[in-house]
Amino acid sequence: MTPLRTAIDIMTGLPIDRDTRRARLLAARRKPVGSIPRRGILSGHWDRGNVVGAFRGGRGSFIAD
Repeated sequence: MTPLRTAIDIMTGLPIDRDTRRARLLAARRKPVGSIPRRGILSGHWDRGNVVGAFRGGRGSFIAD
């Protein structure tokens, strides 16, 4: 798997920004939601939805609620 530090966004073809990288890591660390695999979260397939979006802009944390 490609390290997120050098990962390329599948939608734009540009390197992912720091906020998106943080949101993906936090979303993947939580318990899987339904049948969403961690691999799909880390690869960027859920960036537009609320799975990764819940952690954008400094929201969310590593600590489960």
